[in-house]
Amino acid sequence: MTDLLVHPAAGFGAGEDAGRWRLGEAFLLRVAGRPADVVTTLRTGGAVEWTRRVFEREAARDAAGARLREEIEKAVAALGGGDPSRVALINLRRDVFNARRPRPATLAKADPALTPSAAALLAEWRRAMASLDGVVAEGGEILAADIAAARVRARTVLSDDALRCAVLLQSEVLERSMDRYLDPARKLDKDGRQIEGTLLELLYRAALKTSPFSTLTSVGLGRFTPDSPRAAPEPASLRQRSTVRLNVAVLARLSAVILADPLVRSEITVTLAPGASIDDETARYVRRRTTAGTDPDAVVTIDGVHEDLFFLPSGPALNDVVTIARHARLTLRELSERVASAAEDRTVEAADRLLGHLLRLGLLLAPDLQIDLRSHDPAAAFATGLAAQPHPTLRRVAAVLTQAGELVARYPATPARGRAVLLAEIRERVRDAFALVGAPDRLVPRTLIYEDTTIAGDGMATDRGAWESRALPSLAALADILPAFDMSLPRRLTAAGFFRARYGSGGRCDDVERFCHEFQRDFFSPYAQRAMRRRAFDEGNNYVPQENWFKIPELTALDQAREAASRHLRGLQPDAGRTDEIRLGPAFVDEVRRHLPADRRFDQPWSFFVQLASSSGRPDEGRLVLNQAYSGLTLMFSRFAHSLDSGGAGARELLAETLRRYTPPGAVLAELRGGYETTNLNIHPSVTDYEIVCPGDISARPVDEQILLDDIVMVHDERADRVRLMSRRLDREVIPLYLGFLLPMALPEVQQVLMCFAPGGMAQIDLWAGTGQPVPAEGITMYPRLVLGDLVLQRRMWKLNTSAFPFRDPRHSDAEHLLKVRRWRREHGLPDRVFAQVDASERRSGPDQDAEAARPDNDRKASRKPLPVDFDSWLSLRLFEQLALGASSRIVLTECGPDLDELWLRDEHGRPHVGEFLIELYDTARGQHG
Repeated sequence: MTDLLVHPAAGFGAGEDAGRWRLGEAFLLRVAGRPADVVTTLRTGGAVEWTRRVFEREAARDAAGARLREEIEKAVAALGGGDPSRVALINLRRDVFNARRPRPATLAKADPALTPSAAALLAEWRRAMASLDGVVAEGGEILAADIAAARVRARTVLSDDALRCAVLLQSEVLERSMDRYLDPARKLDKDGRQIEGTLLELLYRAALKTSPFSTLTSVGLGRFTPDSPRAAPEPASLRQRSTVRLNVAVLARLSAVILADPLVRSEITVTLAPGASIDDETARYVRRRTTAGTDPDAVVTIDGVHEDLFFLPSGPALNDVVTIARHARLTLRELSERVASAAEDRTVEAADRLLGHLLRLGLLLAPDLQIDLRSHDPAAAFATGLAAQPHPTLRRVAAVLTQAGELVARYPATPARGRAVLLAEIRERVRDAFALVGAPDRLVPRTLIYEDTTIAGDGMATDRGAWESRALPSLAALADILPAFDMSLPRRLTAAGFFRARYGSGGRCDDVERFCHEFQRDFFSPYAQRAMRRRAFDEGNNYVPQENWFKIPELTALDQAREAASRHLRGLQPDAGRTDEIRLGPAFVDEVRRHLPADRRFDQPWSFFVQLASSSGRPDEGRLVLNQAYSGLTLMFSRFAHSLDSGGAGARELLAETLRRYTPPGAVLAELRGGYETTNLNIHPSVTDYEIVCPGDISARPVDEQILLDDIVMVHDERADRVRLMSRRLDREVIPLYLGFLLPMALPEVQQVLMCFAPGGMAQIDLWAGTGQPVPAEGITMYPRLVLGDLVLQRRMWKLNTSAFPFRDPRHSDAEHLLKVRRWRREHGLPDRVFAQVDASERRSGPDQDAEAARPDNDRKASRKPLPVDFDSWLSLRLFEQLALGASSRIVLTECGPDLDELWLRDEHGRPHVGEFLIELYDTARGQHG
């Protein structure tokens, strides 16, 4: 491929602009779990070479045909209109044009009128046709042999133990089917081909993608240091170190069942929900509801969590419950007895029924059954709590969970083929625990354990200077304009606008719970629904401004900046011809940035997922490729902190120090738990000095590190024009921080609103929207690569309607279909390797998004993930067609960058691996506090 650079832009120097940003202290290196070259063994090279020979013969035939048609046209012109040979010559010319063998009668009638030159060209063309036919005839046998050989190699590669470990956690049924597929003596039937397809998808993912899931991808913690001799990390080993935990959904569902049983729960200590109060004969509190995930096929099931400001009609009994529970920590039995004794006409049984309803409604909580998501082993902590309970059933459940935990502890060291047996034993113990409390088997989650793998050891320190001089300027330029693409910033602006409209400039709100409820009910829910239906540009490529109910000038500025980005790109596109790459320079950044506030109030920490395309491994000899821009402040490190610390990486201390350094004077950072106790995605160590205790939460941290929601007031700072959350007790600003792996829109409602007053963002960079170019050709549109300085913002991509896809014609043989697909690739200039994905606009979206949409870095079903496509592999092309068959209208293809020859990361055996950096940028104005 030859890149045609248009509008070359000067690079970004490490000057004033870059000086506004600094690299974080550390980076996360995500490493594909299998060497990238394993996928080359799946190629059907002989068949690919055969298609090249066919195309060469076709070219020779067409060249000979063009010369022959020219001679025939001369012969036709020399004949009179009534000559009987004229029609035969015209028919012959038509046959040559259509690359069709002429009928003998046509040849016989045309032969007398052919000149010697034309006759010689006809003979040459017929030889070219025969040669082509001979090559085409070889295709079936060559492809069949190639496929058989590729399957032999595939079985060898797929028998890898590390891959088998991931397959087991993806699907136990699939893992049990592996041996049947891997047996070369077995005939490959329809079921076998389905197994093969699923396994190959996982293999391509393990070799070419970096989405952490079991052994498919490992992570390692590196540091930018001033004295490292390495421009890129050189891990001493990529050997995977496994960390396994019991799925906390097991614990949460057990807890819910225990609290529903009047006998088993009787000795459980209870407390009031934080913030619960009685006023004017009404009990008010925020009710948290959890609904079990319903997708039985989901590998990762996330139970839904919702919060509502809830009111209960009060009365003497409820008043007594609230009064007694507020002043004493009692068991349910003790509380029932106290409530019953408070009135002569009450019985313990009636009081117990009332308490059961209050537990179900969330006014009462059970601290001993809360899951400690900050613990290194939440299941062990939960079992310890149950073991301390007096009820014998709970102690038996604790013993069974402890046995399950012992099995989980053995799992990492268990060989791949023994893990299925061990997992079955773990499942049996979990089922026993559920049975002990009378829970139906259907409540047992499909996924019982989570596995993360890390790499640890020497070679992870990297030269800060090399990255600051080459990578930082382009990343800093991007960070300057990211507010224009930040999907969360409009929500934060409108929340502040709602506050000013409700309480006035300089106003104050002492009831945060009520504000959160009113904001969600009166404004944000309808606003969010309309925002999800909005498209930034209409069919005429005119920008559609965001709804600005509160006439917020900053929101208008974001609209103008976003529109300016596409307008600038529209002006750069060439008038004619095609280009592979468009470079964007300082003029582009200045055009977008001039619409944003000059005081840089939108600056915030960002994390960038980038890949280094450089065979040498030096950032100054390659370029970075952006995959995603997301919130900073150590968020994307958090999930792996426990696992990294198990290898001695010191992750917790590093993250805590990073956050402490960023905290502005006069403020504290306080974590939100995230509300979900049913997913491992919220597990990480405590890294802030404080924690905000929301309704439904019970914190395990010391009391002086807890900030209750009713301790917080909201104040509009007129000078800074921002709403601050202030702690009465600390007399300091509280900056909420969520470090779990759910998107803010998936959090419970109160925590969603609190996040509107916190730094955080997720940028969706789609510069092509609104440009109106390039014009679609035959259902396929090519978009050039976009480069900002030395950073690839968007890879070269192609969008195609499914009507343009070369689906298989059932009348065609395998060889004919391969020719069709390879010809289609050539005609549209597609690279040999691409990533294919169903267009995101076809996917379901909404406030109740499923687990796939709730996670920024997740383990989606394979059909939703980008699929690596290798046009040199028949097996890969079959997967490609399966993806296309599942698309309703449009498919997006992106170039593979870095490609295999640009991979710099090598394992201890010298084999190349795909690697991805997670790098954080901090705005220096707020990032230098000690």
